[in-house]
Amino acid sequence: MIFKPYYLGCLAHASYLIADEDTRMAAVIDPQRDIARYLEDARAQDLTIRHVLLTHAHADFIAGHLELRDRAGAAIHLGARAKAEYAFVPMKDGDRVRLGGRVALQALETPGHTAESISILIFADSEAEPWAVLTGDTLFVGDVGRPDLHASLGWKPEDLGALLYDSLHNKLLTLPDATRVYPAHGAGSLCGKALGSESFSTIGIQRRLNYALQPMSKDEFVRMVIADQPDAPAYFPYDAVLNTKERPTLDQALEKSLQPLALDRVLVSCLT
Repeated sequence: MIFKPYYLGCLAHASYLIADEDTRMAAVIDPQRDIARYLEDARAQDLTIRHVLLTHAHADFIAGHLELRDRAGAAIHLGARAKAEYAFVPMKDGDRVRLGGRVALQALETPGHTAESISILIFADSEAEPWAVLTGDTLFVGDVGRPDLHASLGWKPEDLGALLYDSLHNKLLTLPDATRVYPAHGAGSLCGKALGSESFSTIGIQRRLNYALQPMSKDEFVRMVIADQPDAPAYFPYDAVLNTKERPTLDQALEKSLQPLALDRVLVSCLT
């Protein structure tokens, strides 16, 4: 199996490329909008990016799923509860994306941060137990996803918080302790309130050390996870909706809307 994480420091955002070494078929999970890094690595390793998966409609950045669809011909996969203007493959519990005989990705519906959130189990070398789980913004290293970002879209934080509790305890915490945890964000992200600086962990370590996974009732959890969340930037709801739209790709935006400024114009603007 080929597994490569990418980290965009300015957004504390993690994305992942996974491929089967035999078939050279690859998938990218939660890509940033500038997809050059994935395409370059795919060319260098003779990989074909056939699939792009979003764990949810991200609020803090515009994802690169449409870019990978148009540039690489990748099929887009979203959670089964997702609604989007573009064509996508809905993923419900147990649905698999096979990258070859040795590597498969399996959906685990984990609503709470958003209603359509999924986590993605990675099975390698035909093992019966998952090697890792990509948890999106449901479970972080040291924290869990906040349930209040979609309040402006009609969701009550208390309702999403209750779903998050069930997703954590009835889905993710039933995985083997050795299962690696790779989230979509790290320290500095506003998608949680106490994210750790480590890039990955395990289910067992999070079970013991993550404050939000300690024994408590669902009501206690909901009250705790809603309290003291940092203020979300005003653009978050805009981005969350835009990630469900058939919008211009980065290449199209650069061609039609964004024009380079000459240095003298920039200097004049700064001086005035």
